[in-house]
Amino acid sequence: MHYDLSWNPTRHEQREGRVDRYGQMGVGPGRKVRVLTYYGLDNQIDGVVLDVLLRKHKTIRNSLGISIPVPADTETVLTALMHGSLLRGSPQQLALDFARSGATALHSEWEAAGEREKRSRTVFGQHAIKTEEVAAELDAVRRAIGSGVEVEQFVREALSGYGARIGDGDPLKIHLGEVPVAVRDALRERGREEFRARFSLPVEEGVLYLHRTHPIVEGLGSFVLDSALDPMLSGKGLARRAGVIRSRAVARRTTVLLLRARFQLVMRRGQHEQELLAEDWQLAAFAGSPTAPEWLAEDEAERLLAITPDANVSADVARQQLARILDDFEALRDRLNDLARRRGEEILDAHRRVRKAMRLTGIVQRIEPTLPVDVLGVYVYLPGAM
Repeated sequence: MHYDLSWNPTRHEQREGRVDRYGQMGVGPGRKVRVLTYYGLDNQIDGVVLDVLLRKHKTIRNSLGISIPVPADTETVLTALMHGSLLRGSPQQLALDFARSGATALHSEWEAAGEREKRSRTVFGQHAIKTEEVAAELDAVRRAIGSGVEVEQFVREALSGYGARIGDGDPLKIHLGEVPVAVRDALRERGREEFRARFSLPVEEGVLYLHRTHPIVEGLGSFVLDSALDPMLSGKGLARRAGVIRSRAVARRTTVLLLRARFQLVMRRGQHEQELLAEDWQLAAFAGSPTAPEWLAEDEAERLLAITPDANVSADVARQQLARILDDFEALRDRLNDLARRRGEEILDAHRRVRKAMRLTGIVQRIEPTLPVDVLGVYVYLPGAM
């Protein structure tokens, strides 16, 4: 038996030996390699291997979409091949009973393994889940991940802030020659000066598809966040934990808080108890002072993030405005803890809905928030001059 990934048979070779085509296998982006199997008509071993192994493998793979290994040891496989060879080389009435104990047993065991894998894939495939039952969870995941437009905006602003040169074409040509080494290490692109990228499919060969979970996007996001949280880099990072802007989009002083809440999600089934750590980031916004806040809805808080400044704010004014918020910040603690408890109940309800959709029963769940809530950012919006 001989395999060749690139050879095409001539007419003479096709006439002398039979060619059985098994399809095409993708190798690399945009390229395909034809896979051929060659065997002789007068070679009993080739024919037996084809019937006992290859065709059975192809049948199972076409049924499941994946390959199932031969569920037998070498001796069992050799015995099945020997029996098949005897059946081909001898009168069938003399060798039939002897052959059945080999190839038939191997095929039966192989098919049983395929059926077990099929049942396993059905269980974990969650085909019974209806989209409408987990629609809220899907929407929440999409909002958390962000769209391609949001990813592109972040990558453009962050890389430009660190000195990258970005072209205006499609795909973008991003040059990292002036980007600090620490940033390039975070991007895992230290050895490359330039690359091309798009933020939506399709992409051609040589172009990176930068989505939310791409290593470049993840590395850039982690670096921006870590540099903002590191007290040794205070004022030197691209992002800030506190800020003040002036805009005509707000009528009175409004404060946006970036919060991080952590939860212990406890699941109990029978006598077994398992704890999972859940972390959630959310925005909270209020107008007025911390001692008499007027809380805004979550969607209103998110809209404030898109506001652009209409006037400059001096450093002294910015420090004064932030001090007014921070000096009375403890007055907000009870409200922030209530927000964490409420979000914990929402997370627990989401888990219960998903498990109900999965038809999982006998699981008791509870959630315990870790208080107080972490405040990662304080951003003050001042009304602009009309």
